[in-house]
Amino acid sequence: MSEGIHAAIDLGATSGRIMLGGDVFPLTEIYRFKTPVLHLEAGIHWDFEQIFKHVLTGLRKIDTRKTPILSVSCDSWAQDFGLVDKSGKLTAPPFSYRDKGAAVSTSARLTYIEQKFPERLKNVKCLLHIADLVHYYLCGEMRSNHTLTAISGLPENHPLPAPEADCEIIGLINHPELPSLAGVPVVSGAGHDTAAAYAGSGVQEGEILFSLGTWLMAAEPWSPEKEIPENFRKLPLIRKGVARSCGGMGLWPFQECVKLWEKRGCFPGFAALDSGAEKSGITHWLDPDTPELFSPDNMEEAVFALLGKRHDPFELTAILLQGTAYRVQQTLLKFGNNFKRAVLVGGGSKSAYLCRLIADKLPCPLATGAGEASAAGNIEIQKQVLQTNSR
Repeated sequence: MSEGIHAAIDLGATSGRIMLGGDVFPLTEIYRFKTPVLHLEAGIHWDFEQIFKHVLTGLRKIDTRKTPILSVSCDSWAQDFGLVDKSGKLTAPPFSYRDKGAAVSTSARLTYIEQKFPERLKNVKCLLHIADLVHYYLCGEMRSNHTLTAISGLPENHPLPAPEADCEIIGLINHPELPSLAGVPVVSGAGHDTAAAYAGSGVQEGEILFSLGTWLMAAEPWSPEKEIPENFRKLPLIRKGVARSCGGMGLWPFQECVKLWEKRGCFPGFAALDSGAEKSGITHWLDPDTPELFSPDNMEEAVFALLGKRHDPFELTAILLQGTAYRVQQTLLKFGNNFKRAVLVGGGSKSAYLCRLIADKLPCPLATGAGEASAAGNIEIQKQVLQTNSR
């Protein structure tokens, strides 16, 4: 099996990517896309049909003539879901957590749909979270990944989630647009992207993990038998493992400003933003968890309104990334100060400027792990599943 590759479909709330990796094949990105959103009369939704078209485009780029592909698996953000009817189709595009109609929770959103859009529940067969929907579209099997259902807030006996899967092959690719991948195993591994990042981070006992992308999630190893303290939550891991976690908003305000700068043609690139921000001399910051920044129509204008003045992109980068560093510091303090090391993974770890800001605020050394830790963990779990099946 060491001569083959595994494909990770790593879906983030801002962007998605298809990554390849294996025992003798380095982690490689072959396709990336912006996660499409629909602003409908009913609210903010994910354009899942377009998301899956991007997944197909990425998977078609795999050249199976050079290296055999051994398996495919998807991880995604948590809580959001689609409802599949008895004919096998989505009843509507999945709601986005950015929609303000309900709290960021599977349970809260389902209650909201029951109250406001009951027609979406007519003839429903199954509730599938985003990663599980991708697996279903690929192989036709409805399974609910443990790492996603465990934090959904739904009771264990709820009738809508599919039968649970936790690190197993759930089916074989049979999609008509992927003839070269027909028969490739589909693995339900760590469906929750933070659980996948944890698996790919290498974090050890006595260390704390920071997964920093659109969201910030901090986690440390935790015994399943120990009670989770108040104001923390369980991060479900593979094979019923558990980490103690908490978090909040991460790079979301900065990412939304970058989109606006790209649209206006004034985005100088991330390296230039880092350099300009460091030279700006700006020392004040804005907390990314500020409620007004959760889902504004225009992020830049929302930031300016809070600051009481306008800033250029370099100054704004300094303000927003210093706010992110502050949020990381405050999150660590919730856990305590007794860590040997903090490990930073995710998109935030790619900014040397942000890493320096964070390191200056932490009481322990900071190490940077894989920028694509979710994809790395996704692939590592696929390898373990196939090795177990080959015995």
